[in-house]
Amino acid sequence: MKRLPCPSDPVTLSIVSVNYETPEYTLQCIRSIYTNRPRCSFEVIVIDNGSKDHSLELIRAQAPNVICIETGRNLGFSQANNLGINNARGNFVLLLNSDTKILDNSLDRMVEYLIANPGVGALGPRQLDGEGKLQLAWGRFPTLITEAYRKLIHYKLSMNDLKIRDYLEEKYAKPTEVDWISGSCLMARKEALFDAGLLDNHFFMYFEDIDLCHQMKDRGWQIHYNADMTVLHYGGVTAKRNMLNVLVEYRRSQIYFTRKFYGLRGVLFLKTLLLIKYGANFVRWGVLSLLDKMLRNPAKENFVKLLLSKKTIELIFNRKTSPA
Repeated sequence: MKRLPCPSDPVTLSIVSVNYETPEYTLQCIRSIYTNRPRCSFEVIVIDNGSKDHSLELIRAQAPNVICIETGRNLGFSQANNLGINNARGNFVLLLNSDTKILDNSLDRMVEYLIANPGVGALGPRQLDGEGKLQLAWGRFPTLITEAYRKLIHYKLSMNDLKIRDYLEEKYAKPTEVDWISGSCLMARKEALFDAGLLDNHFFMYFEDIDLCHQMKDRGWQIHYNADMTVLHYGGVTAKRNMLNVLVEYRRSQIYFTRKFYGLRGVLFLKTLLLIKYGANFVRWGVLSLLDKMLRNPAKENFVKLLLSKKTIELIFNRKTSPA
């Protein structure tokens, strides 16, 4: 690894990655960047999002070239990435999850693609999970129909349905304009990021990437998905530690996004659907949890699902639509 760049050194690409108590994954991600380093000048900025473990010490010791910025507390995905963007010196900024690995010359290809296509504000690569399964890292803006279709495709991919995978690989073999790309690996022009107002800090996690792409498209920028570039994305490394709160945050962000782009009617429709779903789940998991207690079943799965239903129902009746 080379020395840290001086403030006067020109930088083409700034890579921003947020770490929250995942030093092993973050270091693996950093190593993959330097193993497959781009030909252009670049910098790596790690935002430590209030980690209470030994993350910073490990990263600073093993990756001295990396610029580390401490937040002091968990700011959420949007605000932490915005901190990195505001400190980035590159003309292009790559938002990269800490649980990803860069493959081959994907960074070069992404930079070259943006240079060759000045109308593209943000670009997303093909993403594979740790088992090599294709991930849905792009999509259409959320509606009832597109979300139902997306859930079906996601399920089939998770079951390793080769027909669906082959269909998607063939359909998106060439660069394609889409509505949004995943923030787990999103390269954007800095100009487009600031034109869009950066990530909305009201999103603690989830939907912030869809919102960002929406803002870019509203301002005339194109969003492209290009399968000629590939990264590995293990996915949900931080989220798996506290799935209950993560799932509630997903719904909170979904409600806020819906209010922002579809208005009060959209929110009422969404909340009605959620109330039907989680109201039924509350009764179901409540009965099963009670049976567990009566049978002295030590398993907590039903109780956790009961809590999820309860918290989501409380969220539905909360008039405050902003996650923050």
